[in-house]
Amino acid sequence: MGKRSSVPNRQYTDEFKLEAVRLAESIGGNQAAKRLGIPDSSLWNWIRLSRAGKLAADESGTQPVKRSGSELEAENARLRRELAHTKLDLEIVKKAGGVFREGVAVKYAWIDAHRDRFSVARMCRQLGVSRTGYCQWRTRPPSPRTQANATLDAQVAALHAQYKRRYGRPRILRELGQPVGHERVRKSLQRQGLRPLYRRSYRVTTDSDHRKPVAPNVLDRRFDGWQINQAWVGDITYIATAEGWLYLACIMDLASRRIVGWSMSDRIKADLVCQALKSAYWQRKPPPGLILHTDRGSQYAGDQHCTLIRDFRMVQSMSRKGNCWDNAPMESFFKTLKVERVHQLRYDTRAQARLDIVDWIEGFYNRQRRHSAINYQIPVAAESGLMAA
Repeated sequence: MGKRSSVPNRQYTDEFKLEAVRLAESIGGNQAAKRLGIPDSSLWNWIRLSRAGKLAADESGTQPVKRSGSELEAENARLRRELAHTKLDLEIVKKAGGVFREGVAVKYAWIDAHRDRFSVARMCRQLGVSRTGYCQWRTRPPSPRTQANATLDAQVAALHAQYKRRYGRPRILRELGQPVGHERVRKSLQRQGLRPLYRRSYRVTTDSDHRKPVAPNVLDRRFDGWQINQAWVGDITYIATAEGWLYLACIMDLASRRIVGWSMSDRIKADLVCQALKSAYWQRKPPPGLILHTDRGSQYAGDQHCTLIRDFRMVQSMSRKGNCWDNAPMESFFKTLKVERVHQLRYDTRAQARLDIVDWIEGFYNRQRRHSAINYQIPVAAESGLMAA
């Protein structure tokens, strides 16, 4: 199938618009538009419609979030705390990282490498070393190899902290942007006791015990080698909040591993997956013949979803019963989401979870996170490269 020669006229679901407005209220309109990859003018128009009460709920039952004064105050307090922690990370942890647990000589080397950017007195105070001792150390520097290792340790620790322990050796190596061997990075991580987050084992959640028609496995685990908008995969997962479960349906383009459509609801109904499919189709406008692969759950096998697939002129494909490996890219994505984000937080409300998950998917995963399946490229960058080729 050939590439489309023009950029599609994108459309967005009301759910997407409402979540974009909420994200703008949290981090600002310009930043939200950048993270979501949408024009500023569109976002400000949605904000005006929302304030005028003209932005309706979508068919999945998602309503504009109405929050009390106490809830807004609590959320604002939470955001202020997060901002303070972020600033602290950026100013101290991001730069110093594992140096805090190192010896005095390593700390001196790190201070010396950053003395043009930060105050020496401030760095000494933060790292708990003497400014006089640092000045004396400068006249008696350690060996070049020791200094090089100290500098590398600081960079590795900073990246490890910046990405919240999500990155291991392969991704850190690519982020360094300099000719450093795998073994040196491995030893640096080992010296500092830095390890990536533990990944929990897979757990089956799909209900395929139904009598609805099941599509053949057209994709047949051919996860690589596709062009943009030729093969998509979809799945559902659940997020725990203090209010109860929040269900998330996503669609991924296999060519770039980018999440191209999503929807969330407190009910795991067919409309959840239909809204995710509409979101992806309206934004991407793929040509006829695109393969859409999912598991054989009742939501995907239902009449409502199958009708949409026919209307969009797609080819439906389903995994074999109880075989999670037939949809491995989506299983991997959800595992990454849970391990790197969801399991690190506690969501008091579904609204809080929705806001955080939208920001993580659109702001971090699609636009910042390096993906091993596409040679450690960022999904949006990989997509741009495929479209330009």
